[in-house]
Amino acid sequence: MAQPITRQVLQDVMAVVDLPDPVVEFGSLQVEAAQDIDLRRFFAGRPFTGTDFREGPGVDRVEDLRALTFGDGEVGTAICLDTLEHCADPPQACRELARVTRRDGGVCLISSVMLFGIHGYPNDYFRFTPEGFRELLSGFDDVRVVGIGDPDIPREVFGIGVHGRSLGDLDLAKLPSVVALQRVWDDPATGVKVGPLRVPPGQLARSLVRELPGVLRARRAARRSA
Repeated sequence: MAQPITRQVLQDVMAVVDLPDPVVEFGSLQVEAAQDIDLRRFFAGRPFTGTDFREGPGVDRVEDLRALTFGDGEVGTAICLDTLEHCADPPQACRELARVTRRDGGVCLISSVMLFGIHGYPNDYFRFTPEGFRELLSGFDDVRVVGIGDPDIPREVFGIGVHGRSLGDLDLAKLPSVVALQRVWDDPATGVKVGPLRVPPGQLARSLVRELPGVLRARRAARRSA
């Protein structure tokens, strides 16, 4: 269930990092027709293969992330967006991604939600911190990670790993789309900060009106039983 921000980050990365061919997307199934998640348009005219663990729209090849049938170093650019949370063994999946990615400059881009409700496709198993992503990508020679949103509980986490080269001074936190979304989250005008969330004032007021009577009743009951 790739979010719009993942496509924006992909485009930002494409502008600053050479993404070699062939390009393979892991988790390409277009589950809902209304979702704008087809990444092929970003790689027009280039060898692109969409894979998922089941057949369907957007899937050229059925693959299990935990045991890929690609040969060692066969993939130039591995893209795995908002998919690892649906894999029952993310560490093994990332070891496989590292194995199949070219050793002479291959790239792997991953993303996942952290502050997000449980969702199917068909199952949802895990959430990852930025440091968790750094560990998942430890099989690559150079790695960058970033979280977007609250520093303690980011909404979305991104990571990029490369083989056989350095990412230099690349700072994912300075990518335009990351900067823009972080600025929105940091701006008090977007809502009242409630833990890791920004809640619009109207929504917060409605929630308080709905919840406050129950809170007051519970407090009165607690005082009577004390």
